[in-house]
Amino acid sequence: MARLAKLQKTVKDIGLDALLITHLPHIQYLINYTGSNGLLIVPAQGKPHFFTDFRYKAQVRTEVVGAKISIVDRDRTIPDALVEKQLFSDYDHLGFEKNHISYSFYDFLRTKFRHVKLDPQIEVVEKLTMIKSEEEIEAIRKAAEIGDAVYDKVIPIIKPGVTEREVAAEIAYQTRLCGGEKEAFTIIVASGERSALPHGAASDKKIRKGELVTLDFGCVYKGFNSDMTRTVSVGKVPTELQKIYEIVHTSQQRGIEKASAGMTARELDSVCRDYITLHGYGSKFGHSTGHGLGIEVHELPKVSQRGERYKLEPNMVVTIEPGIYLEGQGGVRIEDDVVIRREGCEVLSSSPKELRVL
Repeated sequence: MARLAKLQKTVKDIGLDALLITHLPHIQYLINYTGSNGLLIVPAQGKPHFFTDFRYKAQVRTEVVGAKISIVDRDRTIPDALVEKQLFSDYDHLGFEKNHISYSFYDFLRTKFRHVKLDPQIEVVEKLTMIKSEEEIEAIRKAAEIGDAVYDKVIPIIKPGVTEREVAAEIAYQTRLCGGEKEAFTIIVASGERSALPHGAASDKKIRKGELVTLDFGCVYKGFNSDMTRTVSVGKVPTELQKIYEIVHTSQQRGIEKASAGMTARELDSVCRDYITLHGYGSKFGHSTGHGLGIEVHELPKVSQRGERYKLEPNMVVTIEPGIYLEGQGGVRIEDDVVIRREGCEVLSSSPKELRVL
């Protein structure tokens, strides 16, 4: 209810009569709905109205909090119901989530509700989710603890002859056994030359001795995500790969030591990036240093060189994950989840980060 109240105040402050929420993670965040079809209308004043289809009739009774519920019959669609109920007849100014709506649905609204001014909005709910409550942080902390437990259980199976896909399957299996609701995203297991792929989803490639293996995975716990990356060595790897490991390790640690409320997300990115650049590998670090983390794996703020407009505030949760990727040789990334505090940050991931030789 507190989340809805904050959003309604924002809707009123923007000057909208209501905001149409179509992004399912936002709907879950606001009213606790976990189904796969739904639409939420949040007025500046009055009770929000949630629509879903007949499949979720029983589910919404136990999940949805703070909104009126309308169940659409099996022979009708949610847009049909909006027209039948003339839901926007009293509205002159309706906002919608610009980044989370199809053109066909926008065209439907424009055609069926010609009297309403449709106002595209960006980052309205996203800005609310940036600052976490202690209860939300506790859920992310638990998700991170599950990730640490999974990592410990998976390490023993990483050896020559085992495929990346087999390692990924073990991560998924252990995630459930350790209490995770599901994987937070497609599990990354990338070995040898493939470890130079920042998003190298697991393949049928067999792990060989003398290779780096990057593991990037997370889980969902009570609707909140974790995200951790570790890179390990199967036997001794070439000198340059050992070198970039130490550079990434130090870069990441410097980011953790400097992260605190008051700095911009760009400044945090620069802490890690400048160290890697100083050592001659700036061109091999192509992605951002991190991102916000919560109900989605990638949230605001963006911890990147384009993050100057995001000021880090207490109770934001972000990842710190610098990397170096050498095409044809291998790559290294190390990632932790951290809570920004007034002074410094709290690291939620506890798995060791010194180069682990298996």
